[in-house]
This record gives sequence, C-alpha cells and structure tokens, in this order.
Amino acid sequence: MRRFRHRPSVQREGPRGEPGRGGPNVVFGAEPVSELVLAAPDSIEALHVRAGDERRFSDAAERVRAAGGRVVIAREGELERLVDRDARHQGVAAIVREYQYADLEDVVRDAPDPIVLVDGVTDPRNLGALLRSADGAGIGALVLARDRTVGVTPAAVKSSAGAWVHLRIARCGNVARTLQMLKQAGYWIVALAPGAELSVYELDTARKLVIVVGSEGEGIRPIVRKAADFVVSIPMRGKVASLNVAVAAAVALFEIVRRRERAG
Repeated sequence: MRRFRHRPSVQREGPRGEPGRGGPNVVFGAEPVSELVLAAPDSIEALHVRAGDERRFSDAAERVRAAGGRVVIAREGELERLVDRDARHQGVAAIVREYQYADLEDVVRDAPDPIVLVDGVTDPRNLGALLRSADGAGIGALVLARDRTVGVTPAAVKSSAGAWVHLRIARCGNVARTLQMLKQAGYWIVALAPGAELSVYELDTARKLVIVVGSEGEGIRPIVRKAADFVVSIPMRGKVASLNVAVAAAVALFEIVRRRERAG
C-alpha cells in the first residue's frame, strides 16, 4: 500500500476557520476524486461532500472512513471556498495527505529497468501525464529532482488518471551525483533532447537504462548532457521542432518496450 505522511491539519484556514481557497492539497471533481478513492483511499485526510449528495458519494465515503479518513458534509458555499476560484467541484473535494516518496537507494537496489529521471518539469499536469505514460509503458520507477521539479501534488495526481499509485517515485538532491550513483549501479544514462544526432530508434535498448527528461522550456541542462552516455532525440517530420516533455517521454519509453519485446 502506498504510504502517506499524516499531518495534524492539512487545511488552510480562512479568517473565521473556514477552509482557505485553492489549497495545494485539494483534489476536486467527481471523476478525479473517485479515481483517488479507488486507488488510494488512505491518501485522503478528509472527504468533503456537498449536503444533499451524501447518497451519490456514499461508497467513496465508506472507503475513506475505512482507511482512517474523515468525511465532512459541506454546507452551501463551503466547497466553493475550498477549491480554486470558478472550479467545477461537482459536489465533492478531497484533502490529501502529503505524499511519502520511496527511498532512492532502495529503488536503485531493486534495479528497475528503465528508470525515468525528471529534471526540471515544473507543470504538475505535465508530470501527471508523464506518470500516466510511464505506467502505460510498464515503467515501475521514477526519480524526481528535488530542485526545479514539481512533486507529486494533487494536480499531478489528477492528471495522472490514477497511474501515480502504481509507481515507485523517489526524489534526489544533486542530479549529477545521482547520475554517477546510477552509473556505478550499472545503468547507462540517456538524455532526451531535441536535435540530438542519435535517434531514439537507434538506441541500444539491451542496456540497463536511465531516461532523463528536462524542463518544458530549456530541456536538458548542460550538466546532465555532460554526464549522459547517450543524448537522443525523436525525429520530427513536421514543422514543429519538438514535442511536449510528457509526449516525448512516452514515445521514447514505448519504443524501448517495443524493441525489447521484439528482441525477446
């Protein structure tokens, strides 16, 4: 079961004790909350259900209570104060606990192959899409840089469509040092960068790989490029020079899976 760090109070308080607007730990909307409850009910500190919708969300409420969370019946206007301005909460919102990351050394010791290392992705929606692609390709582990990279936030959870709960996700501090550690563990470092001469379709996928993706705007940092054993690109046939980081990662990961399956 995925572990979460319990906090004594995860709601931001308004001037009279009401929940604050747009807290960073809120997932809202019927489908995202339902997915969260099914995948990881223990991640929910409190489920807020609009008065009158108790029967509609009764199954979710039972799961949350069984996992140790609270169910709060929200009066008129309370959900609107809890979620982002003008958001469509559809009668339900969940306050989630802080995500507990896997230990990096434990992940490396278990030798998943490949590992995805994310360095510089700041948009939680992009991270969520990347998590979804990684799970779809059967990738078991990701490492997120602690600096300049978004973590597993409710927005990332929502965008991942439930994929996050099936992944082991660790964080690292010094990326260059982490890459050296991974090399010592037998991995080859592959940096994904637009315009690189080596195509991802020419990559030797028989090796034990770490796929590094960079920021949405600047891409791979020079320090990562220098540490990489291979810098690869996805050949572009149209007028646009590059792909969204999550889409590029998906293309690369599914190509690695395809090549390995073909090789037997």
